[in-house]
Amino acid sequence: MDPVEEKRVVEEILQNRRLPYSIELLDIEGEKYTVRNNFGSTVIYYKKDDNYYLETELD
Repeated sequence: MDPVEEKRVVEEILQNRRLPYSIELLDIEGEKYTVRNNFGSTVIYYKKDDNYYLETELD
């Protein structure tokens, strides 16, 4: 993924989830986005209906 597209995705997630910290996009598999936050934790978001959800929110 090119850097411009990666930045757009990161900004979408930050805005949609209203995250007060920075994230780094690690991997994209279809609608599954793996990110690392500035605390070192890895989090997976799923894009559904133009929103980003944690796996537990979709169950």
